[in-house]
Amino acid sequence: MSYRDLRNFTEMMRALGYTRLISMENFRNPNFPLVAEILVWLIKRFDPDADLPSEYGTEQDRVLLVRSAAQFMASKAHIKLNTKRLYQADGYAVRELLKVTSVLYDALKVNVAALGNEELMVSTPIDIASKIHELKLTRQLASQITARGATLYDLLGQEVEMRELRNNHVNRHLEMSEVETSVKEALDKVKAETVNTKQLIENVSASEISLDSKIEKKRMELERNQKRLQTLKKVRPAFLEEFERLEVELRQLYQEYLDRFRCLAYLEQQQDDAEQIEQERMAERQAATKKFLEQLKQEDKFPEGSADLFGEEDLKDEPEDAVKVGTGKANRVRIKTASGVMRKASAAAQQQRRVFGSMAPGEEDDSGSLDSDSDLLLDGDGSEILESEEEDEELELGMEGLNKPGDKRSSQSRQEHSDDDF
Repeated sequence: MSYRDLRNFTEMMRALGYTRLISMENFRNPNFPLVAEILVWLIKRFDPDADLPSEYGTEQDRVLLVRSAAQFMASKAHIKLNTKRLYQADGYAVRELLKVTSVLYDALKVNVAALGNEELMVSTPIDIASKIHELKLTRQLASQITARGATLYDLLGQEVEMRELRNNHVNRHLEMSEVETSVKEALDKVKAETVNTKQLIENVSASEISLDSKIEKKRMELERNQKRLQTLKKVRPAFLEEFERLEVELRQLYQEYLDRFRCLAYLEQQQDDAEQIEQERMAERQAATKKFLEQLKQEDKFPEGSADLFGEEDLKDEPEDAVKVGTGKANRVRIKTASGVMRKASAAAQQQRRVFGSMAPGEEDDSGSLDSDSDLLLDGDGSEILESEEEDEELELGMEGLNKPGDKRSSQSRQEHSDDDF
């Protein structure tokens, strides 16, 4: 803030007709009431019907007033004001107010110069709203004048009677005793009122003293509690170290619990995957066994159909024991193959139960040991290998039994052809 700006502002406000005197010292310190009053007055000079908040007791009201004034000046006069400086209400606010006052002062100088040079007839626009308001006020005043004129006429008509009464009262001689009694009564009333007022003041002072004592007690109690709080904050509890140690142990146990839970979940997933794979293998084995049995049935049907290719005499010449032996071996192959498949399924189920475990306790043999290497070899993959070898031998025997009758027939046909050659 400069001295020149403050001087120009005061001179402009005086020229514009501001009623209150503004000194140089008014803006040394923040003075928001004065700034708000000047701001509202300047805006009213621009537009008398402008709607601005008149209260500025709270912070929200002050902010609303400054913001409304800035918006009005920006929209109506195209003057940009700094709201922060206006809210400071010090010398920097004078610079912002000077923007508005300079515009009004320049307009005033132009009007004065124009009136000094020549009188111009300027047709001003008529504000119909203001005229309607003035018309309402005129009608109201006319009605009041009429009512008061009628009242005045009635009073003037009573003036003759009132004059006599007035003269009688003026000419009446007052007795001193009556005047003294009336004055004493008035004095007594005033004294009683004074006593009551003094009592009220004493009561107020007593209540003030009691309130001061209570406030002092509360202040002392507050200070004592604050000191106690500070001492409690400085003192370290005895169980705090143990609490911190247990907290660290709890964190470690929780981390270990998380690791074990993750491992357990992973192992359960692996177990589920292994069971699924084993089930798929069992399904594949059953399908292969079923296919193999179907092939054996088809091979069993082939010798029965081949009997029609040879004559009935050839079949009669063949010994019945050979045919019985062939069919018996084929039946034996089917029976043994089915039994081998059942043994495989039972061995696989037992192996799965031993690998993954079960909720029931295991049965013990007379020897009392199920976990030896020999048991694992007999119950595990070794038993499957032995069973597969036995099944291969049985299949070879069955196939030899099926092929033997055919060989005999071929040898007999060769002998017959050899006789025909001779």
